Amino acid sequence: MNKMFRSKFKIIPVAVMICGIALFTNQPVFAQTTNSLKGNNVDKAVFNGWNIYRKEACGSCHGATGEGNVSNPNLLHSLKNLTKEQFHRVLIDGRGIMYSFSGNKVVVDGSDDLYAYLKGRSDGVVPAGDLTEKK
Repeated sequence: MNKMFRSKFKIIPVAVMICGIALFTNQPVFAQTTNSLKGNNVDKAVFNGWNIYRKEACGSCHGATGEGNVSNPNLLHSLKNLTKEQFHRVLIDGRGIMYSFSGNKVVVDGSDDLYAYLKGRSDGVVPAGDLTEKK
């Protein structure tokens, strides 16, 4: 009887663990990114980054949506591997055929927003095309 009693209660922790996994796998475990949007409505940082990208003509080399071309890199792929610090370093120092933006105050001051926009595009949470600022 004692042996039977112990074997029945060994199942309870396993059952609790399985129920817990079943309950929590359908819940959003990670916080939403700051780039959350409805349609093309994005937060201020992403919107500012998108404006910098357009106004400073980043698209002339990297394409209108950051997807690159034959001679210039696809920034959506690059941002999957670059940290924010590495991204800033490339902007400030340049790399390969990309020249330094250290003398461009708009890019230097807006580099965090530019990163937010391009990282959002890379992660698939910011769509291509025109954006509007979430109020």
